[in-house]
Amino acid sequence: MDGSLRVALVSPKWNQLVNSYPPLGLGYLAAVLEAAGHSVAIYDLGLDPATPLELEVARIAAYAPDLIGFTAMTNNYHSAEQAIALLKQRTSCPIVVGGPHATLFPEEVVQDPHVDYVISGEGEETLSELAQAILAMGSRPPIEVLRHIRGLYFTDGKQVVQNAPRPLIENLDALPFPARHLYELERYPLYAPNGERMVTVLTSRGCPYNCSYCFKGIVGRTYRQRSPENVLAEVRGLVHAYNYHNFYFIDDLFTLDRERLTALTSLLIEARLNIRWQCLARVDRVTPELLQLMHRSGCREVHYGIETGNPEIMKTIGKRITLEQVRQAVSWTAEAGILAKGYFMLGLPGDTDETMEQTIAFASELPLDQAMFSLTTPFPGTRLWDELVARNPEIKFNRDFSQAYYYTNYDHMIEPFFNVSEVSDARLSELAFAAQARFQEAKRKRKYLNSLGPGLGEFVYDVSRVSLLRKVGHALLQFPPLRAVRGLKRLGGYDAREEHAQTWN
Repeated sequence: MDGSLRVALVSPKWNQLVNSYPPLGLGYLAAVLEAAGHSVAIYDLGLDPATPLELEVARIAAYAPDLIGFTAMTNNYHSAEQAIALLKQRTSCPIVVGGPHATLFPEEVVQDPHVDYVISGEGEETLSELAQAILAMGSRPPIEVLRHIRGLYFTDGKQVVQNAPRPLIENLDALPFPARHLYELERYPLYAPNGERMVTVLTSRGCPYNCSYCFKGIVGRTYRQRSPENVLAEVRGLVHAYNYHNFYFIDDLFTLDRERLTALTSLLIEARLNIRWQCLARVDRVTPELLQLMHRSGCREVHYGIETGNPEIMKTIGKRITLEQVRQAVSWTAEAGILAKGYFMLGLPGDTDETMEQTIAFASELPLDQAMFSLTTPFPGTRLWDELVARNPEIKFNRDFSQAYYYTNYDHMIEPFFNVSEVSDARLSELAFAAQARFQEAKRKRKYLNSLGPGLGEFVYDVSRVSLLRKVGHALLQFPPLRAVRGLKRLGGYDAREEHAQTWN
């Protein structure tokens, strides 16, 4: 070692799914390590689900790292285990594991014979201190040195050593921007609705809410945010260095602090960067005025976590919103000229056939541009999991979590991993499979009614549903007076890409 380490940071494969988002967590870790003088490479194995793992491992080993760091979720830790075992056969360098799964199960992970260290919680400072110790004293620094690194787990013989927890990072502005030059950015299938490349940005950490399905083990419940000036500096850099003009702010609570958001949007307007952006938001943290300001600054899409159409289940999961707040926020979003997407969960605790029908009907009545329905899956570290285990003490985490895929597929039904609802697995799968088609059909009908009025709109819509008369409906839409009506060009079908591209600009 010549005064610095060669560090390989790895994100494992995702069950044959392509990872759409660059792993920002590794980008932050890499930036901190580079600032300390180390050389870093990022390997996102989720970009190549079909590539044999042995080839990926050979590529990492060829880098000749002095330290390898893995991140993993609970439902892809099995993949990380496989890669870690193969890397230990090819290299002699220490391996450290962090991320959600290691934070949940640090003692179990660190007892893996192929794992040398585990980082629990936010990893930037812990990994930096560990790297400095390894640089100064070798791959296995003395125990008395390791014991002073907060947030670190390791083994002393067969005994697990748990150091003091690492405090949360208070000043997020002090962190360098993610080391995006280490990603293969052009390979990520992340695009704006207009087809241009999109990049993710994180402007805050932590969440004070207590939704039953959400894991907060790493970033905690203390809400911390970057300053508007710091966020603008990152956005400006991405525009100038990478020519990005489409951004996805992936904070869980991007709209929580209205004062900060007002300041940020004002800065974006003044900067005249010609950008378009989208974000996640809570329905109770937006107003018509704020949404209009967001639109002026380039916001063209907002994603809302709505989850259910049943008021009692909404209370049970701790969402702390009402159906009326949902209706207001979605309507305000449409009025501001911003696309709205809603996330819904089917199979929540207490869900019956009737309550899930309410959820699908509620999604269908809202003026949403998109809706996503997922199967409720309790993961360790969430209140939902704790409640499940309290009712069924025999349930333990195991490697079957590799099958915990919860996004519904529009081509075929998927089975729930843990069904916590009041209906059978088969019925839950059936409802989840049908939900998207029912939402799209309701949306198509709404376009007819909005454009033609209740009478004529209902008639033309009914005609369009009859296969033998569908051509008649299309012919009516070609009649010049009707074509002049705004929005009729696509009433005969649904083309999300065309629709979004026209609204995104």
